[in-house]
Amino acid sequence: MKNVLTFLSLVLLSVTLTSCEGIKGWFDREVDTTLDGELLIVTDQTELKSANDYGFDAFVTIEVMNDDLYEHEDKIQDFRTSDCTFEVLAVDSAGVVLLEGSTFTIFNDDNPGLSVSVPPGTGFPVEVGSYVTLTEEALEVLDDILDDRIPITITASGAANKGGVTIELRCGIETTVIVNPFD
Repeated sequence: MKNVLTFLSLVLLSVTLTSCEGIKGWFDREVDTTLDGELLIVTDQTELKSANDYGFDAFVTIEVMNDDLYEHEDKIQDFRTSDCTFEVLAVDSAGVVLLEGSTFTIFNDDNPGLSVSVPPGTGFPVEVGSYVTLTEEALEVLDDILDDRIPITITASGAANKGGVTIELRCGIETTVIVNPFD
């Protein structure tokens, strides 16, 4: 009889602890926010060695903790990114193409090995309104980067088919942040 009471007490205790965690989840709130930054890319004036390519390198640093998130800073549970887009806002020349091997990368200083690269493929035509988005797998990696809650760096590097061109790109990260006021 004593063993049965001990067993029932353990079952009751585990059910109580499990249901407390479940109840805690009832208070989760979702905060939608967009993290964005603009990259100003200027392609080199001179060709790269033995090719008709013009190199470029650009970067921007973005704060993860923006105005939407400061009041919830200590209560953030998780980031769930739904979209990340690199969109051309402006270009000062027609017929510009970012060549194969050009990449956009997102990382933070605490996780330099944790990065997301977006290869434009065989070429990315640079026209106002054209864009590249991340894959679902890349969005999951981006969630891990954002979970650190420190500034992220976005880079663009590679080559274009024209030199002396200025390109303005916007990187927009749409994410839902899970916040629990009881944590």
